[in-house]
Amino acid sequence: MSLRRLLFLAGALVLLFGIVLCRVLWIGTDTSYAQNAGAQTAQTTALPRERGNFYDRTGRLLTGHDPCWYALCIPGDASYATLFPYVSYAEQAELYERRNSATPFLIQVDQDLTAQGVNTYQSARRYLPIPIAVHLLGYLDGEGHGVSGLESAYDDVLYTSGDEAAVCCVTSAQGRLLAGNEPTIEISEEGNGQGVQLTIDADIQRLCEGIASLYMPRGCIVVMDRNTGEILASVSMPEYDPLNVAKSIEADDTSLINRTFSAFSAGSVFKVVVAAAANEQGLDWFTHDCTGSVEVAGQIYRCAQGRAHGNVNLRGALEQSCNCYFVELGRLLGGDVLLREAEKFGFGTATAVAPGLKSNAGTLPEGDVLDNAGQLAVFSFGQGVLTATPLQITSMMNAVANDGTWMPPRLVRSVVEADGTVAKEMEVSPEQTACSADTARVLRSMLQSVVEEGIGKDAAPADGTAAGKTGTAQTGQFDEAGEELLNYWFAGFYPAEQPRYTITVLQDGILEPETSSAEIFARVADGLHVMDGQSDA
Repeated sequence: MSLRRLLFLAGALVLLFGIVLCRVLWIGTDTSYAQNAGAQTAQTTALPRERGNFYDRTGRLLTGHDPCWYALCIPGDASYATLFPYVSYAEQAELYERRNSATPFLIQVDQDLTAQGVNTYQSARRYLPIPIAVHLLGYLDGEGHGVSGLESAYDDVLYTSGDEAAVCCVTSAQGRLLAGNEPTIEISEEGNGQGVQLTIDADIQRLCEGIASLYMPRGCIVVMDRNTGEILASVSMPEYDPLNVAKSIEADDTSLINRTFSAFSAGSVFKVVVAAAANEQGLDWFTHDCTGSVEVAGQIYRCAQGRAHGNVNLRGALEQSCNCYFVELGRLLGGDVLLREAEKFGFGTATAVAPGLKSNAGTLPEGDVLDNAGQLAVFSFGQGVLTATPLQITSMMNAVANDGTWMPPRLVRSVVEADGTVAKEMEVSPEQTACSADTARVLRSMLQSVVEEGIGKDAAPADGTAAGKTGTAQTGQFDEAGEELLNYWFAGFYPAEQPRYTITVLQDGILEPETSSAEIFARVADGLHVMDGQSDA
């Protein structure tokens, strides 16, 4: 190649390089190019959608009470160092892992950091520091949808309550905010702003939770408003942490079971239904000489500890919970009469407490099962195939307290708007007559005698009177030593003369409770008495 050609080629390369360099310098100083580049690196980060809340019967928040904040982390920004002291240990690890990220992201912090120059967005913690009514409310999955309880039943309302929004940032290719472009919030879908008001009274719920945590490792407490059938408190033990459900699953400790809605062997609390049937059928005169045992079709049935009660009438049989008396009374009444009476008191029927959420129906004997003398005998004192939920037992006892009118238990009042106005009332099943007002009056007197004269003396409150029935039910379950686990019930109402509350206490699947269910009933009644005194003051 000649020298002239080499010089020409070199000159051409220099000229081309100069043109490219000028072009780069021009682009770098042209703001329109910068704007176009910024538009191509717009980043959106979804904000957590704020879930609708549950309220108690007075409008107090049961969820979403305490605020929380989400801070926007921007690559290359000083927010990394600023945020580190305000996040949990796990989130500190996340900050470290994402320190070189090219995409902005949100991280939860324990306070508003706007004053420190960090873009911060307020939300609300789902559960109270000490969660309330966890078995009723249920828990959420990782996407914020309800998995169990009322969280699941009302997920379509609660999940769409808050706005669906995102933080929008205009960033460079490295993820840094472009000068003059502050993060903005864009709403893609407006929320309905709705929540759900329950019949639960937060004060009564906390009272029962406190008593249960002190005296009841396993079981449940239910409190119903006698006048309305509204559930004021429902506690199931053991409790679980709605923010750490995996722990309960791993422990396999039955803590995820809502015992209020679950069916258990009923035992002698069912004798109230048999007594109602006797009074309705004109057999309230019946007496029996109890020797401690009775034989039916070759099978021996005994009273507790084989105790002989002597000559007892219906009142005395309830006071002493005499199995032999009720076996003979059941034979006189017959299986058909007992089944019809049980159905009128709500046994064998599931209770719809919310859309798609029902309590267990329990079990009643089917077909001609009670034609068998042995099956009729055990059914007459609440054993055999019979099972019932604490909710059903509470409704049964409430019907006695309420002049024989069975009221469907209510847990939800309505879906409410953000301002508290009612958006949709909860549909309620109709009331029904379980027994006559005269029968209910007689039963109330008898059940008061159970507490004052009979085996339910532990249920006597410190102030006022109470009425109710004990129950100890065999379960067919045994511990490692071969001893049978039992269910221990007490259900009744308080005060006895003019009932305001119907209360059921169950301790299930244990050998023997340290504190009797009757005594726990008394402690609940005493707490309600104090609360009523404060509200009247």
